Amino acid sequence: MTHQPTTLPLAPRMPGGLVTPGMLRRLADIAEKYTGAIKVTGNSIVILGLNPQDRTLALAELGLTNQPLSAKAVRSVVVCAGKPYCSRAQQDSTALGLALDNKFYGAKLPGKLRIGISGCPNACSEVFVKDIGLYGVPAGYTVVVGGNSSRQARPGRIITEKIPPAEVLPLVTKIIAYYKTYGQPGERLGQTMSRRGFEDLAIATGIN
Repeated sequence: MTHQPTTLPLAPRMPGGLVTPGMLRRLADIAEKYTGAIKVTGNSIVILGLNPQDRTLALAELGLTNQPLSAKAVRSVVVCAGKPYCSRAQQDSTALGLALDNKFYGAKLPGKLRIGISGCPNACSEVFVKDIGLYGVPAGYTVVVGGNSSRQARPGRIITEKIPPAEVLPLVTKIIAYYKTYGQPGERLGQTMSRRGFEDLAIATGIN
């Protein structure tokens, strides 16, 4: 009986899912060089089927860091097209999404935490099935907490509306701190909220 060689995915970190044409060309060249398959995911481009040695070499050639696909941490923030590319955008979701990604990406937590941000109520970043989701309205952002799309899928709950963009980072900081303090190992934020009660989160974060 023969065993297939172990292969690993390579998921270069691309904050906000933004990538230049030059980077796309390099990714294609690397995939071709190391006979990897390219898979477009929700917020990244993954090269599949690399053996561990080639994966290390490929990452070095790209000059990028790899984002783990199973870490108990804050994952890359999912951002919609937003301003200036989408005429429906009511807030600059790209700028805020990159700020959130820069501040929180990789922070260790009891379980994985996904953040999604959209510039309008169409919620193209699927904010209602993110642990923390935001969508823009003319007066600011609506904040949704506790969703996920796993095998125990659940919609998030709107916790506040019309919050000014400048107040989003402080609020998200409080929500993540709450989860880090009270979440049990492997538990998602929504499960922590269900176990402790929504009012507990509201008190801890100062939500009215």
